[in-house]
Amino acid sequence: MRLYLFILIGLSMILLNLPICASNQASSTWQVLKGCTLVSATINDGDSFKVQHKDLTFIAQLYFIDCPESNGTQMDRVRDQARYFSITEEDVIVAGKQSSSFTENFLRGEFTLITQWADAQGGKESRVFALVRKHGKLLSLELTRNGLARIYGMPPKGIWPDGVTPHFYLSQLKQHERTAQRSMTGIWRCATGSPQLAGLNLLDAHLGDTGTNKAPATINSVAITTSSRTGKLILNTASLEELKTLPGIGPALAALIIAARPIVAVDDLAEIAGITLTKIDVFRAQVLVDEPPPPPKTAAFYLADTESYLNKTITVIVSAVGQSDLTTPKSFRAVILHTANRGVPGGSIQAIIPDEFYNSFIQYYQVPGRIFTGQLYQHESDMVIVYRRK
Repeated sequence: MRLYLFILIGLSMILLNLPICASNQASSTWQVLKGCTLVSATINDGDSFKVQHKDLTFIAQLYFIDCPESNGTQMDRVRDQARYFSITEEDVIVAGKQSSSFTENFLRGEFTLITQWADAQGGKESRVFALVRKHGKLLSLELTRNGLARIYGMPPKGIWPDGVTPHFYLSQLKQHERTAQRSMTGIWRCATGSPQLAGLNLLDAHLGDTGTNKAPATINSVAITTSSRTGKLILNTASLEELKTLPGIGPALAALIIAARPIVAVDDLAEIAGITLTKIDVFRAQVLVDEPPPPPKTAAFYLADTESYLNKTITVIVSAVGQSDLTTPKSFRAVILHTANRGVPGGSIQAIIPDEFYNSFIQYYQVPGRIFTGQLYQHESDMVIVYRRK
């Protein structure tokens, strides 16, 4: 009997001193785990992977996104993804391998994992939903921006540790997905028949005949571009087709560059088989690793730090006005403001303005360089500037 009690006491002490078990800690409290590392495992793919944090090992499943499957072990998911993107099942597997390679490169070294320990229910091993951050970047955003994931699932409730709402983060994902779609990056290069891409292309070409936001012919039809405002190619965001324009870079090397992202320095390209420093020197002046900070009083400037400017009055310098497909509240209309400061492009943003000011607004902003002041606001899942009636 005494031996039995000692065994029970011993087991109790062991359990009390075990690391927090992911499957038993689902709560509304966020935990930030710094110094995490990737554990090599067969289950690792673009959106789920084994993580080591101190003495705790578990599988992390990224919130809000779904990467293509990298093998045929779960054919039901492969078929679902093939239907979503309107591509073949073989193309799903190819895209899945690219997303897996991207995630593996992103997670080299140490990274920070943010979780509420919500059970992701992915198999026998402990699997929890999480966000992954490294060098100020979130893996889920980078995967979406590079066209290697779709937005999938619903966010948890509550404010994140950085003070960001899940709804706001979803809007960022949506913006990155649109960018990847328009630039035909990653899987979107193959998904030319997908309803998502077809609908986006249609809206870019023209608005519906019955739409309340249909713009008159006086609006400049300026297409939204994803090119760098510097005129240089951005290695960490360029599409495969854009990378192929570099001297000496064909489809195979362009695909290897995408798989090696994130790229820290231009000379890191020399680590890719087939790319030498001599070859890099030929196009060095044409490329940057990342987009430089946006100029002030532009859309990109405020969107880069929405935590500081959301629900506050901002001013942008308008270079042109374009058509918008945004659904607006009654008695309002929407346009796209293309912004620039001293000739340096600064991205685009939707603007919502009252009906009674619409015609005069269009006429006034036909002249580049005029300023627009309004409140930065989150409308559904979009960031917009709202003109406030005085």
